[in-house]
Amino acid sequence: MVDVPAPPLRPWADLDTDLVSCIGDCCAPRDYASCRAVCVAWRSALPPLLSLPLAVLPADAAAGHPAVSVAACFLRARRWSRLPGLRCPTALVGDAAASCRCVGARDGWIALVAAAAADGGALLFNPFTGAQIKLQASLYDPTREEAPKVVFSPDPTPHDFAAVSVTRPNRIAVQRAADGYSDSVVKYTNHLMDGADLVDVAYGGGGGDGKVYCLAKGGEVYVLRLKRRRRRGAPWLPALEVGPLHRAPLGADAFPAPYNVISQHTDAKNLLLYDGALYQVWRRPNGAGSVTVDAPAAGGKRWVRISEGEVFVLRYEPGRWPRWAVAEGKELGGNAVFVGINDAAVVRGEGVSANSVYYWDSPPEGGHEPVVFNMATRASVRWPAVATGGTSSSPVWYFLPAATDEETTSEEAACPEYDDEHSAADM
Repeated sequence: MVDVPAPPLRPWADLDTDLVSCIGDCCAPRDYASCRAVCVAWRSALPPLLSLPLAVLPADAAAGHPAVSVAACFLRARRWSRLPGLRCPTALVGDAAASCRCVGARDGWIALVAAAAADGGALLFNPFTGAQIKLQASLYDPTREEAPKVVFSPDPTPHDFAAVSVTRPNRIAVQRAADGYSDSVVKYTNHLMDGADLVDVAYGGGGGDGKVYCLAKGGEVYVLRLKRRRRRGAPWLPALEVGPLHRAPLGADAFPAPYNVISQHTDAKNLLLYDGALYQVWRRPNGAGSVTVDAPAAGGKRWVRISEGEVFVLRYEPGRWPRWAVAEGKELGGNAVFVGINDAAVVRGEGVSANSVYYWDSPPEGGHEPVVFNMATRASVRWPAVATGGTSSSPVWYFLPAATDEETTSEEAACPEYDDEHSAADM
């Protein structure tokens, strides 16, 4: 009998890319980083979590997910996978956890609301650390079917943060905590913002003493200036200051033709703060159909056609008039922009398209589906459907904060060819 030698064992680096990707699916975030450090081939097959767009998925008790969880989109495999090993909010249990929805995200934190919670069930939560900050009930109106949008200051702590919510199109709520004090205020837009119906809000930074930009349905922008609560004995200052971003001369349009007409037919609008500049992202939503309207008299065309799903990006130019100018794809600097019920994220990384806008669409079967619009080709392409039913419960993009020096050093030591060109930054 002749002994047949066993085939030589293939090195780990020769594993099929899809198989390596499946291994990454089973890893908690900390273990995932270790998998990327096995070898150059594995690092190439597993993109860093920092550059991966994440989605917030609903609770699914039948599948063993009793609370909201986070899923990453692995583009090579064209699928979304829930990240294991994350924390659950202890403030929301039982029915409250099952009815929980995500209504905001930035810097590794998410904003959650639960209609089933007796006290309104609104909180800020970090699923990676388990930290949570209870929000006051005024930031959430449980009588509305539409989820509100909650934006909040960078790196919040229970004793130092600010949160702003558009509870209704004509009502905003603000909660601030600083110096051991916490207060909240609810304001209507009737007098503060000329009766505007708000469609988006973006936190401009500055911690508890910062600016919040409010976007009206017609494209008007108002600035909400937050003031920290002053210590006893300090001079009195108003808690909030509100005013328009700019005032147009009598009879003038804020947008160049034909965008002064397009603004009236693009109901889906978002604000974007990037590289010190303010942008608006307009979209003709799914289901609205395409429309052809008369062009403004000052333009060179008789009609303007706005296709369903078409995206327009405008940049605020304070030194010129009209104040808003059409943005070209190159102005995004090769980055991808992610808009939704979150502070818009600007991302450069593996697996995302340069100079593109990613947004959430609403398919006829319900839920939300990710779509990418390329500013160069002017075409939209649907992304892989989110797992567990094909759609996400909330149109929220979620990214991890920038890696710490300790985490970067650990991966560099394990994989010398490591480079940090992939990163994400929430604005």
